[in-house]
Formats: sequence, structure tokens, C-alpha cells
Amino acid sequence: MVLDELLPIFSSILLFIASPIYDSVERKIRARLQSRMGPKGVVRSFLQSWFDLLKLLNKELVVPGLGVAVIAAVELFLLSLTGVALQITIISRAFESMALFVTLLSASSAFSLVRAASLDNPYSFIGAFREFNIVLSVESFFIPALVASLAIEGVTWFKTPMMVIIAIACYVLSSRTPFDIAEAEPELASGVYIELSGPLLAFTLYSLYIRRYIMMQILAYIIVEAFIAYPTLQLLLTIVLVPMLWLVFTVISVVLARTRVDVGPRTLFKVMLVLLLIAIFLFVFQELMHQIYAMR
Repeated sequence: MVLDELLPIFSSILLFIASPIYDSVERKIRARLQSRMGPKGVVRSFLQSWFDLLKLLNKELVVPGLGVAVIAAVELFLLSLTGVALQITIISRAFESMALFVTLLSASSAFSLVRAASLDNPYSFIGAFREFNIVLSVESFFIPALVASLAIEGVTWFKTPMMVIIAIACYVLSSRTPFDIAEAEPELASGVYIELSGPLLAFTLYSLYIRRYIMMQILAYIIVEAFIAYPTLQLLLTIVLVPMLWLVFTVISVVLARTRVDVGPRTLFKVMLVLLLIAIFLFVFQELMHQIYAMR
């Protein structure tokens, strides 16, 4: 069908255009919830992040190191490919696209860590170390849960804790409070972003916006896929759910305070481990029940 071919293209374009728009709305909502003004006017309420990106692109290019610039560009490129691969995965559910999507998602996270660690600044290096701890605590559970959820259709008992793992991971990997300890503005002076400015900072911020959109769409798809069987309708509903989930995550980030550096990763690991053990137990229990029914 024509819709099946055009919808992934439209969804991919929407990802690149809407991610800074949703960030602008998030800034406005966060400001209101904190009794601040935020971006003024209707236009700036929706386009402030785009204005900031364009302003940074017009600034002088100051490169702290050629390797950093290359890594930032590759990170943005990989995230762009990840977003496109996600649209194809939703509409096709092909194993090849799933494998490509998961690989690109992991690679983009790795390049984000390398970019932060390669900056010649102690604050950036500390931020990179903190980000590594967070990513290690989450992605080691997030990737298997995501692969299992993508591979198994419909609703099963053990998919419920998997969905919780994915929901927590999507929030954490979107770099929101209380898990934005890699940036940590009060004590690390922006941490992983401290040496970045101008177009290089614009690339990095745009990568963050795209990553947040991808995380929202992953969670939206996992929710929709449990109840809707038609891929075209699934993709349409994920497009609708993304701004809603973005709003929910915005409110959560305002309510929560930043976690302690030593407590956050450790707590995440414990929670994820418990959820994974529950999922394994439910899977084994479900298989045993099937075997019992089959023997009757």
C-alpha cells in the first residue's frame, strides 16, 4: 500500500523537525511548573530550541579537537540512522531492521560516551564517567528487554516487567532529572558539554533532542504493540503518543530532584535486576503451564 511506504518517510521527517519543537514545549511547561516565564510568545514556545540551534550554527566554529568534531558528527549521523531504522522496524517488523536498529542505538550511545571522554577537561571526563555508570546500569537490561519485546508479539505475562524496564530506561537515557548527573550544571558546569560551543554544541544538542524523540517513540511503540496488531496503525499511534509521553516525562523531571552520583546507578541496577528476575520467573512459569496443559 502507498500509505505503508509513505508513512515511514513522513515519520522520519517528523522526527527531525519535531524533536526540537517538543523540547521547546518542554522548556515552557517546565518553566511554568517552576513559576518561571520560559520562552515568551506562542512562536517561541514552540520554536525556541530551533532558534537556539540556528543561533549556535551561526557562531564561530571553535573545535577543541578534530577528533571531538568527527565524533560529534558521527554521533548525530548514527542517531539519525537509528531514528529511520526505528520507523522501518515498526512498519515492517523484519528481523534485519530490528537488528540494525538495536545495533545503531548501542553504537550511538558508545559514541556519546567517547565524545565526552575525549574532551580535554576534567569536568567533561567526570561527566563521561558518570554517564558511563548510568548507561551501564541501564542498557545491559534495556537492550535484552527491547529485543525480547520486539521479537514477541502480543501480551504475555513476562512482557509486563520488560515493559517497565523499557519505560525506566527510556526515561533515564533521555538525560532527565534525576539522572542527568553527566551534565550536572551546579557542580560540573554542564559536564559533558563544557568544552562545546557554536556549531559543535548545536550538533550535540540536536543529537540529544533526536535521542529523546527515539526514546519516546520506543516506549510508545512497546505500549501500542501490546494492543494493536496492524503495523501501519501502530506507527500512526506512536506518532500521536510521542508528545504525550514527552509531556509526562517533563512533569516527572520537574517533580524529581537530581540523584546522588553514587546512589543513582546503584539503585537503577538493583531495580532493573529485580524486574529482569521477575520477567524470567514469569517466563518459566508460563512455559511450565503450557507444558502442563499440553500433557492433558
